[in-house]
Amino acid sequence: MAAVEPTSLTGVERLNYERSTVEPFTSSFGWRTLFNVMWPLAGWIATVTAVLSDRLPMLVGVIVAAAMLQAFYMPVHESVHRTISAGRNRWVWIDRAVGSFGAWMLHTSFVDHRHTHLLHHTHTNDVGDPDVLNAKGTPRDIVVRILLGAVLFPIVPMLAVIPGGMRLLPPALRSRLAEAAAFRSDAARRGAMLVAWSHIALFAIAVALGYGVELLLLFYVASWLGRLWLSLVFGWLPHHPHGEVGRYRDTRVFTFLGSTFLIRGHDYHLLHHLFPRVPHYKLRALWREIGPHLASQGARIEGRAARQLGIEPQ
Repeated sequence: MAAVEPTSLTGVERLNYERSTVEPFTSSFGWRTLFNVMWPLAGWIATVTAVLSDRLPMLVGVIVAAAMLQAFYMPVHESVHRTISAGRNRWVWIDRAVGSFGAWMLHTSFVDHRHTHLLHHTHTNDVGDPDVLNAKGTPRDIVVRILLGAVLFPIVPMLAVIPGGMRLLPPALRSRLAEAAAFRSDAARRGAMLVAWSHIALFAIAVALGYGVELLLLFYVASWLGRLWLSLVFGWLPHHPHGEVGRYRDTRVFTFLGSTFLIRGHDYHLLHHLFPRVPHYKLRALWREIGPHLASQGARIEGRAARQLGIEPQ
């Protein structure tokens, strides 16, 4: 990538340049995302089958299952931004179907996640951003929050139907749950509760059939291990330290050796916030086109990406 030009576009010229540059990356149907929801499902099923037939140790199975389950997030995320349908109304049902299935595999509600994630885009790093509550802090903070989330996921729905049940939780925890709930719409709350109860019912059936431990480890524990990874690389890393607002500063481009593979293109997360209709697998190609322009706008660019442009991290 060439060194950055000293001049920068402003006003309508900037808008037209960005629009014309990005449009070729947003117009195609997301066949790759459909593939990206099929291979983790096949991999997870194969892993469970191998463990149940004693061809794979349980510990290895949990780790592999976690790797398969975390991969469902990319199709969910693409569905939130309707990149599968490329914004075409007649195909939006595919976005909803893929997003709902992938989110369920990750023990969350697509309706809930779509609502809070779009709030994150609208209010990145300010008081209206749900991710400030969930992802700001240190990696240790993220680990603690994920552990609490995993424990509370099946407990809170049951406490909620018991009169006074929520009072059994410590006051500080009730306060934090109330903060999180404030970001949710009524539809999002209903969606989250429906998903939680569906998993509780599935676990009860598995216990009755004699597969409770297997389901617990290969689906529940594995899914939340995957969510820990996702929280670190999608929630915390691209936005750390969650301190700036503004179109080119509220997240960053931060690349390092192997980062595109590990973070599925979101090492160029700033591009996603700027142009959310661009699928994750096209972000690096878009960066090659638009990187110098973003640098001229004062965007946050760090790591190898800054060195490629011949600039200091900013």
